[in-house]
Amino acid sequence: MTHTVPGFALSPTLRGLRCVQCSTLHPPEDLPLGCPGCDVTRRNSNLFCVYDDGARTLQERLPYRSTPALGEGETPLVRLPWLENASVKNEAANPTGSHKDRFAAMVVAHAAASGYERVAIGSSGNAGIALGAYAAAAGLRCTVAGFTRLSETTREQLSALGADLHLFDTDRERVGLIRDLAAKPDTLAVSNIAEPFVGCHPVGIEGYKRIAWEIADQAPAEVRHIVLPTCRGDLAWGVYRGFHDLHELRGTPMPRLHLVEPIPRLAAVLGGAPVTGRFPGDTGRLHSIAGHTTTVQAHRAVTLSGGTAVVVSPESAEEWFARLCGRGHVWERSSVTVFAAHERLRAEDTIRASDHTVLVATSHFFKGL
Repeated sequence: MTHTVPGFALSPTLRGLRCVQCSTLHPPEDLPLGCPGCDVTRRNSNLFCVYDDGARTLQERLPYRSTPALGEGETPLVRLPWLENASVKNEAANPTGSHKDRFAAMVVAHAAASGYERVAIGSSGNAGIALGAYAAAAGLRCTVAGFTRLSETTREQLSALGADLHLFDTDRERVGLIRDLAAKPDTLAVSNIAEPFVGCHPVGIEGYKRIAWEIADQAPAEVRHIVLPTCRGDLAWGVYRGFHDLHELRGTPMPRLHLVEPIPRLAAVLGGAPVTGRFPGDTGRLHSIAGHTTTVQAHRAVTLSGGTAVVVSPESAEEWFARLCGRGHVWERSSVTVFAAHERLRAEDTIRASDHTVLVATSHFFKGL
């Protein structure tokens, strides 16, 4: 690593990275395989940022207080007249159209401050576009490993942002490229390269904490439940950590997190299956939450918050996509799974009629047009 970009500095309150699973505290350095100790035992787990006891404000609980800002965050909390006692956190209002901007802003600040020249990610679209945009804003190069199924429009968008795009038929090939790049001293790999998967870079995940902080400030009443789509739990863990901060600093009650997935992955683990297992099934067009594994961080976000895992099939997602389009809403299919999950949780009385709930809509559907 030969250069640094001025303007981004690691927070002096960051004490280290703690393993989600075994609680070992590691120095604040890049560990692309997650916790080294858990990796040795093939029970891989991600890490998360921990701060000095003197960090008594929310801003002091971020690894970087300055990031390459493109206007991300402060997304609206929308009340829909037909949605009883619930609000929608519209993450599609971020600059590149998804919640991934929050991750990209934080992890690109880290790459720039640490002297990396390139960031690299495996992505089905949203994360790659976000990382490409924020890398360009910081003057860094960006490599995206995607699938051959990526639409021509998405490929053109990534090219316009200056990203170096590589396409593969399988996830193994895609992860293989990111693993090779992670070995280069000038490149920060920000997506998962461990086997089994653990999740993305913990510094980037810290960017998702702001979603919880904003919800707490925007909600008209105490939020009892959060319903959000999930793949490997990055968003869920970030939101959980954000509410954990609020609970410690302000006494804000921890809402229950309900993670929505297209096939039983996390749901199977909650039923007794090993968290390191593979869970085959048809994920249809739910590309943003596809994949056949889950993670320790997803499991902990649910269990520590007292939440649940909800399986919404691709067919049910298509029905809700049509219903929402008929009302003028333009969220992608993976995002609308939260509406199907909310309806089911209400019917089961897991969410009571009096409980205020926030649904997190993660992205709009324009990228692939």
